Amino acid sequence: MENMLVSVRRCHSYEHHEVQEAIRGALAPFGGMRRFVQPKMRVLLKPNLLSPADPERAVTTHPAVVQTVAEMVKEAGGEVWIGDSPGGAGDNMAQVWAKTGMIRVSELTSAHLVPFQGVAWKSLNGKSYFIARPVFEADLIINLPKLKTHTLTLYTGALKNLFGTIPGTRKREIHFRAPSVREFSNALVDVLEIVRPALTIMDGVVGQEGNGPGASGTPRRYGLITASTDPVALDTIMAKAMGCPPGGVLHLVEAAHRGLGIGDADLIKIEGDRQTLEFRKVRLPPFSGLLRVAIPGWLASPLSRLVYVRPRMVVSACIGCDLCAQACPRQAITPGKPPRINYQDCVGCLCCAEICPQGAINPQRSCLARLIGIK
Repeated sequence: MENMLVSVRRCHSYEHHEVQEAIRGALAPFGGMRRFVQPKMRVLLKPNLLSPADPERAVTTHPAVVQTVAEMVKEAGGEVWIGDSPGGAGDNMAQVWAKTGMIRVSELTSAHLVPFQGVAWKSLNGKSYFIARPVFEADLIINLPKLKTHTLTLYTGALKNLFGTIPGTRKREIHFRAPSVREFSNALVDVLEIVRPALTIMDGVVGQEGNGPGASGTPRRYGLITASTDPVALDTIMAKAMGCPPGGVLHLVEAAHRGLGIGDADLIKIEGDRQTLEFRKVRLPPFSGLLRVAIPGWLASPLSRLVYVRPRMVVSACIGCDLCAQACPRQAITPGKPPRINYQDCVGCLCCAEICPQGAINPQRSCLARLIGIK
């Protein structure tokens, strides 16, 4: 079955010819791009444009990958849209387009840069979600995530990338009502259930390890491109390759439980250069959320007050941009240089670390977390 297939192709660099060969090879088992794109279709490419970061920092989907996919969509007769919303306030979108290379991609491919401003209200499982209107105006969505670690969810890929369909500061609303790892993971799966991409192509040429997914993460060359029609299956394979513990990526567990994709790696067929998935040890971020997997929920809540990972400011690196304060869902950060964090209100979502352009906010473990070996 097609939804049990993950296609993997080796790709050592972002040279145009190599990226093109890798993506065409990855899509071959599915029938190529024309299998998905019909003439005159409006095709939304959803890269990871977390912040206005240079592509070399591996924070965002590389423009070479976006350009190649845009060219292939055009070859199939489709109209190309590129859209995303960064994690903070939406007034820096022009800077995001420029720094991430998307303006150049637009010039080379005639793709439309679509800001995620207007929203459509959706309700699921008794909760409200405001999704960017272009997501529903497009005829087809192609998900273009970046392979990275994540300080809150441990791993970020196809599913987490769809969180970017929620515009700007509306993401804070989700973090506010879903402060725990498990609650936030359920919200991510809600978004997947609302926004169903037809195809996912992951940029894993250079990704991140350590304290990703923002500027605090460490670039790492993984050397591959992967593709699937099932984002859950793709993430399951990549999370396993990175060494994430079984059941540790809670949004994948929940998505598989709801029947939104295949979450059992033994049921997924890997096509292509599968030896590229044999990574040497990947440095994963601190992850106190593992406690919520290993122990009962009634015990996890009191323990979380003693065993936690919370943001720590590196004062010398701060430039006083105030993006961390804008991103904080609990308004626990007072702007300044450096900003002040009210740990009584902080829920440890680490949105501030994710959005900081200087990598000036890092996860800090409590004494008990260090004692019991949460790394």
